[in-house]
Amino acid sequence: MSPGSKRKGGIAMAIMLIAALVASFSRREPAHTPPAAEKSRADQQDKATTASAAFDFYLMAMTAHPAFCADNAGRRECAGGNPRPLVIHGLWPERMEPRTYPHDCPVPALDLDPALSLELADMMPGMADGLHQHEWRTHGGCSGLDDDDYYRHALELARRVDGALGAILTTRAGGETTAGELRGIADMYSPGLGRTLTFHCRTLREAGSRRPYLIEVRQCVDNDGPGGAPGTALACAVVKRRDQGCGQSFLIAGAEAR
Repeated sequence: MSPGSKRKGGIAMAIMLIAALVASFSRREPAHTPPAAEKSRADQQDKATTASAAFDFYLMAMTAHPAFCADNAGRRECAGGNPRPLVIHGLWPERMEPRTYPHDCPVPALDLDPALSLELADMMPGMADGLHQHEWRTHGGCSGLDDDDYYRHALELARRVDGALGAILTTRAGGETTAGELRGIADMYSPGLGRTLTFHCRTLREAGSRRPYLIEVRQCVDNDGPGGAPGTALACAVVKRRDQGCGQSFLIAGAEAR
């Protein structure tokens, strides 16, 4: 074999060896994910929840605070003298069939934005007794929303109901009213709002009266918002929800009932 042929053969052999090494290296998978990618993925998961449970709509539940404190004077939320007639109880994912609501879905620990937490405290005095933690664990985790979005929507809904009924409940404190009157006031505030509300009453242990008191107002809201968030207000009759225990008229607790 001539020297030129030997050189050509050596070059070809070298090229084949390099190609084999490159192919072998390209088939190897990285030993681990780069730290930067790991951190990015962890950041995205910080506020993530599990997928939402199957549900049909929401109930925005608001407590008649003076009536609640009349029966629960020892609660810390009742010691501060919050003047609001209506305060947030919770935002509940519901199914069409009563008493079949989803609850206690796996959920990350509550970690609210500090500014949001301050806003919420004004409308949810029960935070002093851990109500926000309970509601998040029991109901919020089933919504599919993260904790900040869940409570932002709760605040938005609560402010609307309070805007519609807060003044009349303050005016009627210590007196009585009817569901019809309250629905009429709600419709004056926003046409059609009254039919999206239900009123819930019972007697109070410490009130010295066997007549029912308003203890809660609930609003029916569709889960047709982005990502299953609250969206369109619903007529409660359509989702099989109605007033409970209020009779033809009922009392509104005032500060003296606490």
